[in-house]
Amino acid sequence: LYIVFTVVVLLGVKYGIGKHLEDVPPLDRPTAMMFRWVGTYLYITISALTKVAIGLFLLRICSQERWQRITLWAVMGIVAVFNVYYVFAAIFNCSPAEYQWTSYSPVPPDGECNNANLVTIPTYIAALLNVLADLILPLLPAMLVWKTKMETRKKISVYAVLVLGASIASIVRIPYAYLMLDKPEYLYVFEPLAAWSTVEIGLGLTASSLATLMPLFRKIKIFTRAAHHSGASSAGFKYQGQGRTPNALPSSPFADKGSGAPKKGNEDVEALKLKRQRSDEIELYRFGS
Repeated sequence: LYIVFTVVVLLGVKYGIGKHLEDVPPLDRPTAMMFRWVGTYLYITISALTKVAIGLFLLRICSQERWQRITLWAVMGIVAVFNVYYVFAAIFNCSPAEYQWTSYSPVPPDGECNNANLVTIPTYIAALLNVLADLILPLLPAMLVWKTKMETRKKISVYAVLVLGASIASIVRIPYAYLMLDKPEYLYVFEPLAAWSTVEIGLGLTASSLATLMPLFRKIKIFTRAAHHSGASSAGFKYQGQGRTPNALPSSPFADKGSGAPKKGNEDVEALKLKRQRSDEIELYRFGS
């Protein structure tokens, strides 16, 4: 659906969205308006489905307590119900429905539309609901991540990925909703709203998919380490082939006097770092699984 939405937006740009009215041929104006309205319906649908999909995913990983389940179902229910109303309000704002774009023809057919506020006000409400959903939904997995044994820096990084769910784009998009009332330049003023709508949905889909890619990132990291250790082993064999061994190398400045072995304290520190790193990887793997 997101690909279809993007194609519709691009076709709308081709026929005049983002241009001043005098720069758009009269015969192309109804077509541009048709793509504008189809894009609006698709945006409403995809935005609601994205929030519901994220909510269903969170039900699997952080719904151990009753209040968490109630919160998730409430957010999904409110977003879904209001957006269904929003779609019908937008589609049936004019009679017949296609009069929303045929009215811009050089010779418009008969038809009528309701007050534009009947669509613009729900647009603001839907935008506010999207922002609230984008801020509420990441809180539940963030609480789950905060209880893990990961380092604080990594916890903040994971939460930053979770909160990426288009909340910034949703907030930036709100001021552009009033531009839908600008009748003289109805194609030119719609361009920033369409652009931020595309960014918002794209970020939402990306953020909702990043958590499931944690196991893949972990495997890539393992392969990278394996290649590094393989290179180190090859270097050791090279020393042996030259009649030397790694033990023949100059001792580390951290080595004990009179011996070629590193200090026990350094060994303990390295072992502790490795243990903590493996613990973080396990926590991330469990969270993304």
